[in-house]
This record gives sequence, structure tokens and C-alpha cells, in this order.
Amino acid sequence: MRSPKWLIVGVAGLGMLAASGARSQDSNYWSSSYGTRAQLLGGVVTGSPSDISAVYYNPGGLALAPRSEFLLSGTALQFLRVSVANGSGPRHDLVTSTLTTVPSLLAGEIPVLKHDRLAYSYLTRQAVDLEMQERLTVGAESASPLPNATFAAFEIDYHQTVSDNWFGLTWSHNLAPSLGIGVTPELAVRSQHTRASLFAMGENAVGQQAVLQNERDFDYLHWRLLARIGLSGARDSLTYGITVTTPGLGLFGGGGYRQSVNLTDQSGMVGNVIGATYQEGVPAHYHSPAGVGAGLSYGWGSLRLHGAAEWWAKVDRYTVLEAQSFVIQTPTGDSTATTAVTDELKSVFNWGLGIEKEFGPTFAGYASYHTDRTGRSPDSPPSASVTAWDLNHVAAGVTFMAFRSTFALGQEVAFGSRPIEAFVNRPDRIPLGSLETRALILTSTLGWKITF
Repeated sequence: MRSPKWLIVGVAGLGMLAASGARSQDSNYWSSSYGTRAQLLGGVVTGSPSDISAVYYNPGGLALAPRSEFLLSGTALQFLRVSVANGSGPRHDLVTSTLTTVPSLLAGEIPVLKHDRLAYSYLTRQAVDLEMQERLTVGAESASPLPNATFAAFEIDYHQTVSDNWFGLTWSHNLAPSLGIGVTPELAVRSQHTRASLFAMGENAVGQQAVLQNERDFDYLHWRLLARIGLSGARDSLTYGITVTTPGLGLFGGGGYRQSVNLTDQSGMVGNVIGATYQEGVPAHYHSPAGVGAGLSYGWGSLRLHGAAEWWAKVDRYTVLEAQSFVIQTPTGDSTATTAVTDELKSVFNWGLGIEKEFGPTFAGYASYHTDRTGRSPDSPPSASVTAWDLNHVAAGVTFMAFRSTFALGQEVAFGSRPIEAFVNRPDRIPLGSLETRALILTSTLGWKITF
């Protein structure tokens, strides 16, 4: 009788989707931009925020902003397409497409200080809602729990939602008429729910059957504190700035962990396998890294060029959730399954360029490009981080004024790919080969800002 260990190792689809890691698109640090003008410039405004979007990009810039403002960046309409070539077997791609609204930034000033500036903000730092499903019979033999299957069926279902919301209060002060310093303490609330399930059945030539079900599900909610500290200055046609982000200071968090596995095998070649655990009230942790950003801009008449770069520190491997291990009963003896959900991030460097052109006192055009490298290391084990790509962002749009309001219309395209390990291995451990995920993200934005 063959060892059933292939069940734990070989169901790589479930391990790929919800095993050792908790990362998602939050391993990309420059996926979102905030503010009417900043969105169209792709966030390349660390050295030139010039409006209330400074509460995020550079709190020191708020002291240099000319007038009090209220900003509603609007809800961006986002189309996300993710494909995994051969993700469920040869010539069988896993594909998902979603169309959602993505909230951005809500910010406004509180006019209570005589010499300094005070503002509030709410922004969505990360937002992911990803679902991937595949059901097939043709070509499913490689995923059958029985070797040499004459009939097989296979289903894989993955769903992940992530949100990281920041609530901030910004204080900004003029060190000089053209030099400002500021700080934005943030309360960050992060939630994640990841569920992955796999179902496979097979029948061999003599009518023996086997059915495999494997499911893993975890969720958590975590609260932390952090701060963004900024220095912003201007000299003639040159503007510049630097922003420092502190590591997150964890306050408290908790979640749940659920996993079950069941194999019913009539052939006896593998044998029956069963085990399950359902645990709630599990302590949760989340670590966010320190970061440094810098930028500048220079103007020639109606034309202004922007540049920015940012670096994020490494996060060593840590445990997000650690539930109690449980026993899987197998024909060759009980096997203890570990239940830890872990995470780690490598250091990341990104850069971007933008161009701004004023066509008149009330109308301007923008275009930008920036990188968005993933924090996931290439040698990290496959995990929930199926959305960890190196992305390239291209954005363009216009702003126009009407009365005291400024409106922004724009479009952003992000694209990237990443090689990954196979979702599903054959029971005889012959791999299906390397795979590649491809992402296409289209974001249409409508922003609104009013000046008092």
C-alpha cells in the first residue's frame, strides 16, 4: 500500500492557496493612489503634494497648501483579471474576472489652530476581493486520488478578501514660509478571510473509486498603530519632500482557523484518511514594515515634471495565526498536521515619474508611470499570496475646475506576471510543471475636491 503522505504534500492546490502564508496584494506597496491630482500622477507626489492629499503623501506639505480643502477621492471602478496558465492541469487555465468599486481617500481640515494646520483622513490602504474557481472532468485524470484513473472529476475553489483601513489625524507646522513639517498618526484596522477547497474523484478500470475532499479556511481582524512623518519644501520652481513611515505597533487581534481532510478509497491503494479541526478565538498578529519615501518636482512655465521613490524594509517571518495542531488518521498511523499561518516580506524599492501640463487656469492634464514590486521573495513557499506580482502602473487623466470644486477623470492600467509552482501535483508526485500568473487591473476614477 502506498503511503498517504502524498495527500498532504501532493494537494498543492490547497497549499498554494491557503497554506503557510497570509499575504495578498498587500505585498505590493504602491497599488493605490489618493487625491484628485495625485491619482492621475500615480502617487508620484511625495515631493509635491500641494493639497490635502498631503495627509498621506507628505504631512509636511499640508502646511504649504494654500487653502483649506475637503477631499472625496471618489469610488474608483476597478476591473481585475487574474489568470493562472495550466493552473488546474495541462491546457486548463484558472481565470477570474471581477468588477468592483474601490474606495480611496476621504479627508478634510479642522480649522481650530491659529498657526498650524490640522486635518483628518480615512483611506483604504489595501482592498482585495479575489475568487478563483475551476470544475472539470476532461483532463482531470492527473488530479485523481486514484492512479491510472479512467474517469476523474476535479474542483478547486479559492476566495480571499483583504482590507486594510487607516484612520488618521494630521498636524502640520511651518518651519519657514517655504518649509513644512508634519505627522499623521494612523490607526490601522486589517481584516482577512481566506478559504480554499479542493474536491477530486476518480474511478479505475475495475470500477474502484476514490473521493478526496480537502478544505482550509482562516480569518482574522487586527488593530495596530503607525505614523507617517513628512518634511516638505519649495524653492522657486523646485519642490521636494521626504516621508518616513514607522513600523506598525500591534494592539490586539484575533481570528479563527478551520481545516478538514477526507479521503475515501475503495481500492485500498492509498486507504481512507480523515481529520478535521475548527478553532475560534485564535490570537492574531500582523507586522507592517518601516518605509522611507522621497520626491521632487520642477516646473517650466505650464509644464511640471515629478519624480518619486520609496523603500520598504524587510519583515522577517512571523506567525499570523497559530492554532492547535490536529490529528489526521491514515492507514499507516496517525499524522499530526500543523496549523500555523505565517508571513514574511522582503525589502522593496519602487520609483515613478509623472508629467503635469496646465492648459489653462481651470484645466490640466497628467500622465505617469511607476513600478510596484512585490514584497514576496521568489523562494518563499507557495501560499495565499497568489496575488503577489511585480506590477507596472500607467495612468493618465485630466482635472477641471467648476466654482470652488476640482474634478478629476482618469484611467490607470496595471499589469504584471509571476511564475509559481503547480496548483495540483499528480498522486505519483510527477509535477505538472511551472506555471505563471498574469494580472491585469484597470481602474477608472472620478475624484472631487472642494476648496474653502
